[in-house]
Amino acid sequence: MTIRRVPEDFRVKEELTPEFLGGVAARSGRGETHAVFELEKRGLTTPDACAGLGRALGVRASAVERAGLKDMHAETTQWVSVEWKRADPPVERLEGKSWRAALRGWSARGIRAEDIARNRFEIVVRDLSAPSADEMGKRAGFLRAGADLEIVNYFGDQRFGSARHGEGLAGAHLVRGEFEQALRLLIATPARKESGRRRAISRPCASGWGEWKRLAVELPPSGERRAIEVLAGGGSFRDAFAALPYLTQSMAVEAFQSFLWNRAACEVVREVAGAERVLVAEDPFGEMLFPGPARVSAELRGMMAVLPSAESRPAGGWGVAMERVMVREGLTFEGLRVPGLRRPAFGAAERPLVVAAAGFELSATERDEMVQPRNRFKRTAVFSLPRGAYATVVLRALGQ
Repeated sequence: MTIRRVPEDFRVKEELTPEFLGGVAARSGRGETHAVFELEKRGLTTPDACAGLGRALGVRASAVERAGLKDMHAETTQWVSVEWKRADPPVERLEGKSWRAALRGWSARGIRAEDIARNRFEIVVRDLSAPSADEMGKRAGFLRAGADLEIVNYFGDQRFGSARHGEGLAGAHLVRGEFEQALRLLIATPARKESGRRRAISRPCASGWGEWKRLAVELPPSGERRAIEVLAGGGSFRDAFAALPYLTQSMAVEAFQSFLWNRAACEVVREVAGAERVLVAEDPFGEMLFPGPARVSAELRGMMAVLPSAESRPAGGWGVAMERVMVREGLTFEGLRVPGLRRPAFGAAERPLVVAAAGFELSATERDEMVQPRNRFKRTAVFSLPRGAYATVVLRALGQ
C-alpha cells in the first residue's frame, strides 16, 4: 500500500464554519480590516506558503494568519487572513513557486483554528494487491452508517512525529524524570526518513553522545545544538531539554498524552463491542479497534473523552478505561508532569470519542498505472472529517 506517491494523490480542502463565512464581506469597510485569502499549495509546508504570500503582499510572514497546518506532501486548499493597513486593496490573485492565492473577501478579525468546520479529503491508495483492494470495500461496508463511516477518533501517526524512529516515546521518560533518555530520543536517534537538516543533527549526536564540547563546535547552529552547549557547559540533562525549541518539548509531551488517550479508547471499544465485533488495525503506535455502528451507542457517539493530565479526573466508563491504562503504564494522574519544569505541561482538554467520516465514497478497484507489475491496483477514498480528526486513521480502519 502506498499513499502520497505524488502530491495529487492526497488532496485536502479546508471548509470553514458558516459563522465565519457569514461574516466575510465582499468589500472592506470600517469593521472589515482583514483580507481573507484562499490559499492553494502543492508539495510545500503551510508556513512556507504563507511566507511566500507575505512576500508577495509586502508584509511579514507572521502577519499571514492561518486556521490550520496542512500536509507538505499533498495538494491542499486552506484559508488565511492578513490585517490590511494600507489604503489600496491587495492584489486579488497572487502566486509563487508551488502556491497561489485568491482574495475571497474581508473579515472583522483574523482567522483562527476554531473557524475550521471540516477538512475534505480525496486520497488515492496505490500499490494494492487484489485481496487488499477487496478488503477495503468490506471494511467500508462494516463501518458504514448511511452516507458516512463511523470511526473511533484515534490520534493519527502525525501526532507521534517525535517518535517515528520506533524507539519509544520521549514523554514516557520525561514524566519519570529520565531526561537523558528523553533527550537521546529527541535529538540523537536517527530515523530512516528524515530531512538533511535533521540528519546533520541526529547522526553526529548518536555516534558522539557524551562528547559535548566537540559536538557543541561541530553541530550546525540550531535549537538542538543549544541543548548540547548546555551540557558542554556542565548543565544537567533537564537543563538541556529545557534549552530545546519549545515546539520540540511540547510535541514530546503531547505525543505521550495522545498515546495514553488512544490506549484508553481501545479499552472502551473492547469493553462495549467484544473481540468478535471489531475491526483490528495494526499501527506502529498501538493497535486500533473499530466497532461497527450497531455496537456504538448514543452515549459513545456523544462522549467527549478527556485527555489525561494532572488536573483531569475522568469519570464514568472513560475514567475506568483511562485508569486501567495509567496503572498498566505505572503512572498516576498526579505524576503527569515534567519534574522540575513548569512547562511543557499535560494540558486539560477533551476530544470526541467517535467521529463521522462524512459523505464517504470509495471508488471501484482500478489498475495502478504507476506500479509494475500490472496486477497491482488502486482505490480512491473521498470523505470529510471534523477539525482535529485524522485521515490516516480512516485509512487504518480500512485496513491500510
